[in-house]
Amino acid sequence: MDNIKFYLNDYEIEGESFTEVVVAINGEPLLELIKRREQGFAAKDGQASIAGGYAYLSLIDFKKLFLDALLPNGQLAANGERSVVLLGCPCGIWDCWYLALKAKFEAETVKLYEFKNPRRKDWQYGLEFKFDRVSFVSEISKIASFNKF
Repeated sequence: MDNIKFYLNDYEIEGESFTEVVVAINGEPLLELIKRREQGFAAKDGQASIAGGYAYLSLIDFKKLFLDALLPNGQLAANGERSVVLLGCPCGIWDCWYLALKAKFEAETVKLYEFKNPRRKDWQYGLEFKFDRVSFVSEISKIASFNKF
């Protein structure tokens, strides 16, 4: 069984404060994991520098694109599949360049799969992770209960 962690990271750019939601799967930052997967695709496209060129979502975008998409009307799906976004564009406009995936709630587990960059439809990530449902819900509950939204 895989494990997932969500961390809040506060940072400043030009005197402005921001909070992002860092994601780690099996102890590895998601940005690093995705960069490794994309290196071959990007190099083949002659654009090696774009591999892993994402940013973690701001707390507000994370709520909208991950939490609200995963939990419509604030309700945890009994069993169901949802399309969500976990990484966005470093320019600050998340949908310039982003990583989408599917999340499926099963009886005992939550599965993340079908990772894709909609701007690079030929990139096949081949990633699938399964998390204990109770642990996964506990992790997202920590972020959902944070009052900085």
